Amino acid sequence: MNINQNINKLLYALKQKGQIYKINSFKFYSEKNDKYSTKYQVLKRNLVEVYNEETDEFEMQEKYKQDYDCYSKIDLMKYLAEEYRKGSEADGR
Repeated sequence: MNINQNINKLLYALKQKGQIYKINSFKFYSEKNDKYSTKYQVLKRNLVEVYNEETDEFEMQEKYKQDYDCYSKIDLMKYLAEEYRKGSEADGR
């Protein structure tokens, strides 16, 4: 199994637990290494209560907050596995 498949399976498993993540990737040139590198940015969804003046009620809106940065897919996979494990411990399993 390759790393992308593992990352996708972890994202799906976390989604089933109600934890939604977005992953952004950025290419940049590293002067130090003299090559292009990729930076991965993990954003975690938070539900925020917002007041709607038109309906005079509170609504829940999705906000994504930067949660983690890394420079390799292996570190990304380890982070997602740790998040999945933390969620399992909180449930008492």
